[in-house]
Amino acid sequence: MKKAFCEPGNISFCPPITLASAFSFTEDSTGSFVVHRSPDNGGERVYKTTCELENDFGDGTLHPGDLKTATTALMSGMLEKLAAAIKADSEATKAAKTMKAFQKKMAKSQK
Repeated sequence: MKKAFCEPGNISFCPPITLASAFSFTEDSTGSFVVHRSPDNGGERVYKTTCELENDFGDGTLHPGDLKTATTALMSGMLEKLAAAIKADSEATKAAKTMKAFQKKMAKSQK
């Protein structure tokens, strides 16, 4: 995420905004996106809609570095939940073991 394209003020193409919106403002989510910043940089900001997020980023109130850091934290949390759900599902665990065995078999056959 550190190297993601995130031009200051560009809301027409900003992958971190797209990801934050997709995972924060859906029916299955909490409905908010939190950006933690030091008080010197404006303090913590909670966004309830994509429009609020885009407005702050577009006018320069939200720095690209702060947006990327918050999006990274959001994505890490989502991936942790996904990993836990996969581990809890016995069929998914069995499928993962089968895939790993297949990869090992294919690697040996290519030598």
